[in-house]
Amino acid sequence: MAMDGNKYTESARRGAGWIVERQRSDGSFFDVEAGIGGYYKVPYALGVSGFVPEAIRLLRWVKAHNFTSEGDFRALSRKATSAVHDDWPTYGNGWLIQGAHRLAQFDLSCRGAKFLLRHQVPCGGFQALKNGEPYVECVGTSWAGLAQLTVGNHEVATGAARCLERMVSGQPRADRFYFRMTPHGELITDVPEGEALSYYVDSTRSKQIYYHPGIAMIFLCRYHLATGEASPLTAAQAIFDFTRRCQDDVYCFPPSGKLGLGCALLATITNNPDAHQAAGAVADYLVETQTADGFWRLPEEDVYRSIENKDDPEVVMDITAEFTTFLWEIAASGVSG
Repeated sequence: MAMDGNKYTESARRGAGWIVERQRSDGSFFDVEAGIGGYYKVPYALGVSGFVPEAIRLLRWVKAHNFTSEGDFRALSRKATSAVHDDWPTYGNGWLIQGAHRLAQFDLSCRGAKFLLRHQVPCGGFQALKNGEPYVECVGTSWAGLAQLTVGNHEVATGAARCLERMVSGQPRADRFYFRMTPHGELITDVPEGEALSYYVDSTRSKQIYYHPGIAMIFLCRYHLATGEASPLTAAQAIFDFTRRCQDDVYCFPPSGKLGLGCALLATITNNPDAHQAAGAVADYLVETQTADGFWRLPEEDVYRSIENKDDPEVVMDITAEFTTFLWEIAASGVSG
């Protein structure tokens, strides 16, 4: 499948334009009380889209209203309307650290990176929380690790990389990708009844949460590019090999966006034609599912059952900023047909 870079950049440009049209004069997109949920991906998305003044204006508003003295972008009392930002304390922060650092807003990115250190656990990963109990999963560990890599904290990023490498090498079954570990690095394979989607990707079933292996691929590939080490690339290749065993929707389902960028990065590093094709399939899917107005919306699928209102403006902004970012980066990855 040939990758049409012009088609991807045009789609990304429309997504960015839709976002910018909704920015308020003070730089914000939502009321202060809403917290981080609607804007945390926007500085990154606008930065890669060329809307630098708009991105910096938003970050200045964030600094004035939501950024704490400890370096937490989530504010002291207004984390977000969605509990995910309490349960995943590093994910939204990781997006904002990366976006701010790319825009040379080092007062935000460097202090934000220091805040994330309090969430690193003994295995090197970064904690998520379930009912207040810590565990490790791909999303927080990969995005916090990449935030640390972005600001130059290589030793901390190395811990995250080693954690994910152990996760990949310790998989007990070829048909599943378990993505939870204990804080000390033991893979969690004891899954509560009815919670399979939250613990592993099942290659024998469609409509899985493909962003867990996808985000791990992004970080592992970028860590390899930064260090030249072979082991993270080996792990990324193993993840990709697993996705090749998954069902036909693996590269054309909303949770596949991160997987598309992971495949694009792997393709540029290894010249793997299958990874090239997979990245193109995801990018094509994103283009095809964009609305005529330029935004994306989430479908009524079980993987998004915790989001009651898929048309909530914060939810629409969130997914549009993410897909805009990944389309730009897939197009810019150097992969071409």
